[in-house]
Formats: sequence, structure tokens, C-alpha cells
Amino acid sequence: MKKLNIKNISSLEKVFPVMGSSETEFNQASTLIDEEFSYQVIVKGDWNIHGSEELEVRVCSEIADYVKVYNIGYVPVTFPSYPEEYDNDFISHHPGVFPDVLLPEANYIMVKSYSYTALWVSVRLDEKVPAGIYNIKLVFSDKENVLGESTFKLELIGARLPKSDIPVTQWLHPDCIATYHGCEMYSDKHWELIDKYMVLASEHGLNMILTPIFTLPLDTKIGAERPTFQLVEVEYKDGKYTFDFANLEKWLRLCRKNNFKYIELSHLYSQWGAGHTPKVVVTENGKKIKKFGWHTDSMSEEYKSFIIQLVPHLKKFLAENWDIDKVYFHISDEPSAADIEHYGEIYNFIKPLFGEVKQMDAISNYELCKLNYIENPVVEMVFINNFLENGIEDMWVYYCCGEGKNNLSNRFIAMPSYRNRIIGAQLYKFSIKGFLQWGYNFYYSHHSTHPINPYINNDGDGLFPAGDAFSVYPVNEGAVPSLRLKVFNEALQDMMAFKLLEKYVGRDAVLKILDKDGTLDFNTYSRNSRDVLINREKVNQMIKENL
Repeated sequence: MKKLNIKNISSLEKVFPVMGSSETEFNQASTLIDEEFSYQVIVKGDWNIHGSEELEVRVCSEIADYVKVYNIGYVPVTFPSYPEEYDNDFISHHPGVFPDVLLPEANYIMVKSYSYTALWVSVRLDEKVPAGIYNIKLVFSDKENVLGESTFKLELIGARLPKSDIPVTQWLHPDCIATYHGCEMYSDKHWELIDKYMVLASEHGLNMILTPIFTLPLDTKIGAERPTFQLVEVEYKDGKYTFDFANLEKWLRLCRKNNFKYIELSHLYSQWGAGHTPKVVVTENGKKIKKFGWHTDSMSEEYKSFIIQLVPHLKKFLAENWDIDKVYFHISDEPSAADIEHYGEIYNFIKPLFGEVKQMDAISNYELCKLNYIENPVVEMVFINNFLENGIEDMWVYYCCGEGKNNLSNRFIAMPSYRNRIIGAQLYKFSIKGFLQWGYNFYYSHHSTHPINPYINNDGDGLFPAGDAFSVYPVNEGAVPSLRLKVFNEALQDMMAFKLLEKYVGRDAVLKILDKDGTLDFNTYSRNSRDVLINREKVNQMIKENL
């Protein structure tokens, strides 16, 4: 009779299609109410036949209705890291195939005798499930017999995991959705797909959303443009602008439906220095024209007049349709040291117009804070120590393609998953006020010159290390998560579990678990999955003791 080699392992392992399996077995853990808990099951056939065999997968458990099973798909990685800007904490710096995409819920698995196949198992228990210990059994069968099974013991602790209390955003790109899925911008199909991408984002801990009031002036070749997607319709007549917010209202309805708390208005000036304006399409004399864009100087009187007329109407609309205290606006993404004076000039012009609306931008230069040109600095992690040493408060953090060195946390496909998840402890220890990552679904080449297929091109056509540009994959009717998105959500859940325990035992007691020797920072942490899992289990059990 055919048999299977089966093993449960944690969500922090990455399983490759090789003959052996050295991953540590992981058979029990605990979770909190409304937390998504994940683990993996790896399977290899113990038979002497070539090819693969399709086996049925059944979940046998009294909590089976709360269990989702995904097949883990492999993607080619040709650009795992920058050749000269990386550290040694990668799985590999060489091209290869890596596990990443989580394919729709699986009731079957293709099992081979010469390599392991992995399933991803996610469990989210609500308040209807009593606290206690539950067995999750996966049963593998061919058409005639049960060939094997795995059992995982999961304890539900009777405390609800709080939702994130800081803004967390990964930038959603609506134009990429229309381009990849081949639908017309603003069509019913486009809105349906945007909704599905929002659902997936919200389910994985993202609570803030980039809102393109005008076409995103991000990752665009100078002089070129991205497809037009602007949520504010503009008309110009007799020297005055009028504004239609119908599409913005539709957008906000979807945001409310999907439980987003925070809105970040798209950048009002071009990336990397604010030298120009976003593309803004305006109806003039009955025709739509590109009135502003690369051809417009950012400090032109014409654009200033436009902004002066826009902002009061925009603020009024947002105050009537959202919590204005949870709205942020951007000036320009990633201004450099050479742009400080110009950025400050724009800040002094535009901030009085927005008044109480908060301002945020991704930056790396401390001088912008020193000169009070930014309220909520979103600091690139590679420069964060300079900001910490200067005592900057209300500081956010972001990572992108530059965080492949100095052991900084990131989500590159070629990195081990503990490097992705450790950011939860770092956000907690340093009381970081928000998190940003630029690529939720960026399916264009760098500078947006042409679309790419994310299943075979995950590096922006050769500029970003694989995994920087997106954390979800498109499918026919929406999107599916990467395992990197799942692990990042685990990091956010860790942060909130630490904050929950702090309410019971105080911050010092929590830090004694996470940072026993006081060395945890953005460059220093345990380089293994074991410590991450042990520390989280200690936190859960201490929460249980204090209920």
C-alpha cells in the first residue's frame, strides 16, 4: 500500500522542492480570538513511481469551518538581492524557485515521491468558539484509501486580539488592477476588482489606504505617464475650477465596507523632489485635457491657484464623508537632501490650506524634521537610527528595496520569514506610530513603462529585489495572498498581542520576554524562527494566566 511522509512545520519555514526536509517539526501552539494562526504541512510520497499523484485533502475537526487550506506555489526569482548591497541573512543570493504564492483553498494536493509538497493551513477562530484545545486533522486519500494524516493541536485562549492601533499601509495601485485584468478604468468590473483587492488587504492587517485623488505620481519615468485614474473630476471654466467627488465617494464607501480606518491622499507633487505636479485631467471647453503633469512646474501660479481652489472643497467633502482626524495628505515621496529648501517652500504654502489634516511623507533626511517641514515622518528603516538618536516622536517607518543589508527587516522573497515577522517586536519596542510599504500590487516595470506578469517577473523588470513590488498575486476574479503577506500579518498580530499583555503586566514585563538582554533594535535580533515562536507562545500563556 502507498504511504506518505508527512510533517507539520511552522509558518516561518520556506519549503523547497528538494529530496530531504530538515525543518523542525511543529505540532502545537496557541492563538487568540480573531487572530489568524497559520502553519504548514509538508507531504512526500513513499512509493517508487515517477510523476505525481493527486490526493484529496479533508479537514477533520470540530473547528473545520474555520480552517482554510492553500496550496503553496513556487515562483522564479532571477533577482534576489542587489549584487553589492546585501547581508548574509538571505536564504540565497542566487536565482532559483521559491515558495510564495498561496493558491486558492485546496481540497487536493499533487504529491510526488522525489520532493516535498507544502500546504499552508490558516485558522481564525471567533468568539463563538469556546476557549480550549482543538485538534486539526488533515486526511490525505486517493480514490480508494486513506494514505496518511497530520494532526495539529491548537489552543484557543479566551482573549480577543485587538485590531492594530497604528496606521498600516501597503500602497494599492488601481491602474495596475485595470491593466492586468484587462478591464476599463472605472467600469463596474474595475470597481468589483478594487473591492476584492481591498478585502484581501483588510483581512491581512492593512487599515490605511492610498487614495488616488489624482493619478499616482509614483514610479513614473520623467515625461511619461501612468494610465489615468483620478477620483476627483475637475472642470475649468471662466477662471474657476469645479470639482465632482462622486468617484471619491464610491471609493470611500468601499473603504468603509472593508473596515479601513485611515485614508492617505495621493501625492500632490512629483516623486523625488516635488519638482513637478501629478497628471491632472481637466474638462475645459467640453474636452478632457492633461492640464497638469511633468510639463508643469510645481510652484507655478496656475497650479497654486488650482490647489487653493481644490483644498477647501476637498476638506469639506472629507469632513462629511470620513473622520477628518484619520485623513493624511502627501506632498512628495522620498525627497532628497538637495530638495529640502524646495520641499519646505511647498510645505509652507500647502500646510495652512489643509490646516488640521495631518501630513506624512516617506523620507530619509533628518533635516526635514529639524526644520519642521514634516509632521509625520515615514522614515526609511536604513536611516532610522539617526532619527531615534535625535528623539523624533510621531515617527513612522517604511522599508523598500534598500533594506537588504544590515540585517534589516524586509519581505524579499529570498529572505527567511523570521526576518519578515520580527518587525512586530521592533514596532512594539520603539513605539512606532505607523508603517508603510509602497508595493501592495505594483504590476508594472520600474518607472511604469510597461506591464509585467507578476508570476514570472517579481522585480519590476530588474530594479527591485524580488518581492519588493507586490505582496498579492492577481487571479481571474481578484487576488490571492503571498505567504509573505501572511507572515507580515503575523508580525502585526504579534505587536498587538504584546500591547494586550502590557495592559495586564506592564511594558517592562513584556520587554523581558521579547528583549531579555536589551539588545533588540532594527539591526539586532535572533536569527531564527524558534525564538520568534517561543516568545509569542510565552506572551499568549501569560495573557491566559492574567485573564
